[in-house]
Amino acid sequence: MTIVTRGSIRQSSECPAAVHGKHSDRQSHSPFPLEPPYKGRDVKEANEYIRWYILFALLIFISFSSIFWIPAIPFIQNYSMEIFLFFSFLLHLIWFTATLNAFFYTRRLRKFRKHKIKLKPTCESKDWIIKHFVGICIYKEPLQLLIDTIESVANQSEASKKISMFIGIEEGTPEREKKTAELHKLFDSRFERFFVVSHPRGLPGDIPGKCSNLNFAARTGVAYFIKTMQEQNEKLGVNPKTQVLVTTGDCDSVFGERYFDALEEDFWKTKTEDRNRTVWQSPLFYSMRLERSPFFVRVTGLLRSFFMMGFLIPWGINTMSIFSLTLELYRDGDYTHPGYQMEDIIALIRWSLAVRKRCIIRAIPVATLSGPTSGDNYRHEFFEWARQIRRWTIGAAEVFHYFVIKSTRLPRFVSLVFGAKFVFYYGFMLCIAPIYSILGATLTTTMMSLFGVKDGGDGLFSANTHLFTYVNLGLLALQYFWFLCVFLVNMICESVLPPFKDRTSINFFRNVFHWILCLPTILMYCLVELDAFVEVTFRGKAVCSHSASKKDNLVSANDQNKRKPEKLDVETLQIV
Repeated sequence: MTIVTRGSIRQSSECPAAVHGKHSDRQSHSPFPLEPPYKGRDVKEANEYIRWYILFALLIFISFSSIFWIPAIPFIQNYSMEIFLFFSFLLHLIWFTATLNAFFYTRRLRKFRKHKIKLKPTCESKDWIIKHFVGICIYKEPLQLLIDTIESVANQSEASKKISMFIGIEEGTPEREKKTAELHKLFDSRFERFFVVSHPRGLPGDIPGKCSNLNFAARTGVAYFIKTMQEQNEKLGVNPKTQVLVTTGDCDSVFGERYFDALEEDFWKTKTEDRNRTVWQSPLFYSMRLERSPFFVRVTGLLRSFFMMGFLIPWGINTMSIFSLTLELYRDGDYTHPGYQMEDIIALIRWSLAVRKRCIIRAIPVATLSGPTSGDNYRHEFFEWARQIRRWTIGAAEVFHYFVIKSTRLPRFVSLVFGAKFVFYYGFMLCIAPIYSILGATLTTTMMSLFGVKDGGDGLFSANTHLFTYVNLGLLALQYFWFLCVFLVNMICESVLPPFKDRTSINFFRNVFHWILCLPTILMYCLVELDAFVEVTFRGKAVCSHSASKKDNLVSANDQNKRKPEKLDVETLQIV
């Protein structure tokens, strides 16, 4: 491989990649073995329709329909109201736990602002250097959106000395060469290494989407990254102890100002035996121009941030969008599966399989920004919002299938606990809990009467069914208290969010309006999820692809028009 200051390595018979890269003289070496060029994967024959997410859908259907069949079963039908309220109280207990978790991480984020980071906090750390390898993928998203993301990485401490960055770009990206040249012009001098990898179409085992793009770009980029370090160290005659940390993100993200320094500090504070089974996750806030978004987009964004701190991180369910891990774990976990569409949801499972034990999610107390869905008008906003939910749901169903077929490789207890958490969160909590609560409160007594249960049965509410109604009204009020906590957590965290241009505040009355519409929003969310589960159950693997939501409105009109990149000459070199 020939290294140039600004060059392109185009497709050859040995490696079907276009890698446009910059090489610096400030490099160090970690003795990682090189891998052969990636040419796709062998695709195993599998049934396109009989898959484990049918079981997932069946569990959802049984839980959802219990409102109707429990009153029909003798011996327990008299206690239908009590059974419903038991699960309702359990749901609110889980909301209470999530609220405690969310406020705990909120406190950590605010407290960390005044924390003085020590990059060499232990004796061991003084003998090592840390390098960062950061990857972002792009297809048809606005270039300015990607530039804002890269800028947030380039502005990190000592980025030009210790951060190498690769951009995975699809071969079919409009104006790909022009965008590549513009990125080199802006960022070649701001990173230790900066290169762009073009993902070719038609590799065996790939499905369209970020997973296949990132998988190819990361494999190609890691090989380039390691080889340049080895060559430089051989030239200098040095071999320093180097730990490489890999970070992946989305093109609509803004990294917190001290993300990588906080990552380094926490890496050294993690027990040595746990470092290669730990994934570091930054709390995400979907706050990019939310003030311009309709209520359903904003409420969903606020809930997702709350759920990340309330469920995903403390329960260790899955990573999301921006996360970091050691290069050893990344390679042992075989990078990213190019045949699945949700690279972040499936990631923790693949890495747990690599180490044959439960991987740990540790929070980095630095907030990051992520972009919500966007559209040109209200109708398009709703379409993009629903499409994103559909993609998440189908992706989660496919990941469940992957987990079940691979779960025998993990300790039985680890598999059972993870499976239970995954099904509860993606199946019950996100998909049916709100609908179950509303329908159960309104239909339980009706169904009991329909099946001949007289005077409310023999349970606690047999003498006064109106008490059942009052209890449910109290639970509805409690639910709105949890929604208030969602708004409070996001509002308190605004002071620790990364700076982002064109941010404006939202007035009190609009906040109240959105708070009132939380329940309608989450009900619509559940209906879209139920529809997606029905679709994937009957149509199978054919619907599993990454149909990314549009992000155009996350970039202001001025940003979209102001940059007209010059055409740069790029040398062409062959991999030999």
